[in-house]
Amino acid sequence: MVVTLLIAASAIGVAIAAWTTGGTGSGQASAGTATAMTISAGTPSTNLYPTASADVAAVISNPNPYKVHVSSVALGAVTVDGGHSGCNTASVTVAPTADNSGSGWDVPAKSGGVNGSLNVDLVGAISMTNAANDFCQGATFTVALTATGASTP
Repeated sequence: MVVTLLIAASAIGVAIAAWTTGGTGSGQASAGTATAMTISAGTPSTNLYPTASADVAAVISNPNPYKVHVSSVALGAVTVDGGHSGCNTASVTVAPTADNSGSGWDVPAKSGGVNGSLNVDLVGAISMTNAANDFCQGATFTVALTATGASTP
């Protein structure tokens, strides 16, 4: 019995003698850099006529690894295709901005090697007055667009 107590006491002594340790130091992380989105012409769903408005169609491409919320799109200069250079573009106006009725648009993140993209229809954003001449018939109008956006969850 004395031998059993000695062995038990020795085992307890070994378990209590275990050393513990900790440490301090630092880690590091780095932030990436945002890449500009691109906007290209889309396929309009409506046509433009004198005294009427039409939609401006675009595709927003997001090369970032995170979703981007576009809060608004500013519309700028209007140009006409080369085959319709006689068209008086002064008869064509655009809304200053579009914001999807205040909701904006969420452009998906890049996935794998493919940029996220979203087709955007800027409803009623371009108008033509009755002063448009016949050279405007069948013309394709290009509108300069600038998107304002930020990362979003």
